[in-house]
Amino acid sequence: MLHEQLARAFPDLARIEDKRLRDAVADQWRYVGECNPIHTDLERIPAHPSLPVERYGSLAAHIRAQLALSRTLVPTYAKEWNIQLSLDHFLACALVHDSAKVIEFVEQDGALVATPGFDHAYEGAKIALQVGFPREVAHMISVHTYLGAKRLPRTAAAQLFQFLDPICLPVFPELGKSAVERHLEANKWVAPPAPEDLP
Repeated sequence: MLHEQLARAFPDLARIEDKRLRDAVADQWRYVGECNPIHTDLERIPAHPSLPVERYGSLAAHIRAQLALSRTLVPTYAKEWNIQLSLDHFLACALVHDSAKVIEFVEQDGALVATPGFDHAYEGAKIALQVGFPREVAHMISVHTYLGAKRLPRTAAAQLFQFLDPICLPVFPELGKSAVERHLEANKWVAPPAPEDLP
């Protein structure tokens, strides 16, 4: 069961001070794991079926990167700009923001594929509310990606968390389409050509 692997895969779970949030993290992973039991190993789930784990790392690695950056981001905003953010909320959001991908990624003809039209951010936010996350965390989840219908962040926490998503994927333009380009194209947006005089 995926929820039983959480503490081993994500030691930062123990840093969440609010026990209700820690319990909600486990409940969210239990929920998605029961919805699609083909996924049995957090370290084998890709960030997307088009991004092989062997080259781009697992969804778990993506989450660990967001946890690490959250631990830096929250105190930096407090120190430099006196903007108080909840580290508990950032850690909990990082831990579950992509959990609905467990439902989205299904086997078809022996291959893992993403279910067309499935909005993992929206579904993840709905599940988060069901398992007891506060609305602020659900909002952070619902707007964390550029995939699907545009939903703009309404809080500083949601905006900053949205920026973490593409940063924490090793998908760079030198290797083809970047993480940002992939996100935008998935939302039917195509980058215009760059001006000729730009390097």
